[in-house]
Amino acid sequence: MRWWLREPGAVAPADLRALDVIEEGPVLDIGCSTGRHLERLMARGIDAEGIDLLEAAVEQAVRHGCRVRLADLWTFHPSRAYRHLLLMGNNIGLAGRLSRLPALLDRLAGLLAPGGSVLVSGKDQRGGPDLPGRADWTASGERPYPGDRRIRHLYAGQTGPWFPWLDVDPDTLAARAADRGFETHVEADADGRFLATLRLRPRT
Repeated sequence: MRWWLREPGAVAPADLRALDVIEEGPVLDIGCSTGRHLERLMARGIDAEGIDLLEAAVEQAVRHGCRVRLADLWTFHPSRAYRHLLLMGNNIGLAGRLSRLPALLDRLAGLLAPGGSVLVSGKDQRGGPDLPGRADWTASGERPYPGDRRIRHLYAGQTGPWFPWLDVDPDTLAARAADRGFETHVEADADGRFLATLRLRPRT
């Protein structure tokens, strides 16, 4: 939060390196918050815009020169298709539940221009202490998916409401994406953080 709020000395998130692969727009940052990814892209002359559900975040983004709209991904009506979609900071979790991930992937596919891609950052927490049993879960298993979670935000002594969130691991993401016509490339770090690039397979 400190980095997103531009507080002095705040450490930038590791997934900023994903922006280096973007050479041209248009780009849509989904769940863009205060627009810090957009600032970086626009400083390089890349056509980029964002959407977010939080009015205060959108106001900050606009105040800092970003093109951002207050909008819900599920009902957003774009005026164009996008070369790249950003789902940084594990925003693939917007699906809410693993059962809704296919619908989210279909929605993303409908926003992409031919040859476009979706950039996703997240953290593989299989076997982590807060997700017991995740290491032996498989996408075809009968047990509930451990990444189907309820979370809430805590900041500066204030607590937000609980809401559903999908904490998906890269193997499950790739399997679900393949079912929806995407090819997935994953780059993983030693600490479990990963960047995934989803690209639609050409239609034959």
